[in-house]
Amino acid sequence: MIKEVTDKLGPEPLDPAFTLKAFRQLIADKSGALKPLLLDQTFVAGIGNIYADEALWRARLHPLRRAKTLSSDEVAALHRGIRTALADGIRHEGAAIDWVYPEGNYQEHFRVYGRTGEPCRRCRTLIQRIVVSQRGTHYCPRCQRHSARG
Repeated sequence: MIKEVTDKLGPEPLDPAFTLKAFRQLIADKSGALKPLLLDQTFVAGIGNIYADEALWRARLHPLRRAKTLSSDEVAALHRGIRTALADGIRHEGAAIDWVYPEGNYQEHFRVYGRTGEPCRRCRTLIQRIVVSQRGTHYCPRCQRHSARG
């Protein structure tokens, strides 16, 4: 039963096999918005709501941006953003926002998640919150422009 569930999961983004080349192949035929794509565990395993917001901020990509509009450099930035956000979360022992990681302090290092109305740590523009795929989504309207040219 467990094997049936894990067989449906996408690649683990901190695995050495999750190379930029592998990610390029994975995202090449995707056309949907980035935030729901990152939350899809069959696309990439282990990216939850917090990590999706943090990865997109690092990559300077709007959560509603369509995957098919990404340039080669933007795909590389997203790959890097995913791995960095997850590595930061591990380094800070997760976020103590619930009982799962009571000792974690990643929440003290969030760039965008849960920071609605606070200044962006990069450009000082106020962080905004929208709902995407029924999930609270935090982004910087200046650093993460919606247009393909950004």
